[in-house]
Amino acid sequence: MTVVTSPADIIAVLQDIERRSRQGAINTTQDDNQKTWTAIGFRIAQNNFLIPLNEILEIFPVPEQVTPVPKSQPWVFGIANLRGEMLPLFDLKYFLSGHPTKRNKRSRIIVINHPELYSGLLLDEVFGLKHFPQEPNYDEVPSSDSDFSPYINGKITQQDTRWDVFSFNKLTADPRFLNAAA
Repeated sequence: MTVVTSPADIIAVLQDIERRSRQGAINTTQDDNQKTWTAIGFRIAQNNFLIPLNEILEIFPVPEQVTPVPKSQPWVFGIANLRGEMLPLFDLKYFLSGHPTKRNKRSRIIVINHPELYSGLLLDEVFGLKHFPQEPNYDEVPSSDSDFSPYINGKITQQDTRWDVFSFNKLTADPRFLNAAA
């Protein structure tokens, strides 16, 4: 710690603080210039997916009170009350693969950011924010033999884990998804 005994010492301490603050600001600006890509990571069965942040509104645990919807497709999970609004819920795994999600403490609901389709999707697990040093490769999409393929925009790999970029926009444009009546 610096001992301040005169006005010149005070000025020297203040100049040192200013110099360190400017150096910190330069380092922060350099860090900001390095582009990163952030998305929400989630899992369906054994598949890891990412969803761009602009395609979701929120994430929350599976509600205890979910009302079934009669005469609907089996992948319609039900309706829940979310802060006074009725939120239709869909089991994404069931819709895509025909196998219902086995709910557990890791299961979550993601609310889709769509102007005309306020709805939530039941997922096996949500990992939270995932940060990547570069944008995904949008040119390389999986082959069409997967149930998930029509909804994949690209892929990215991080620490030997492959992440497919899932598009809720493609899902909400699918007429099969839009026809939830049985």
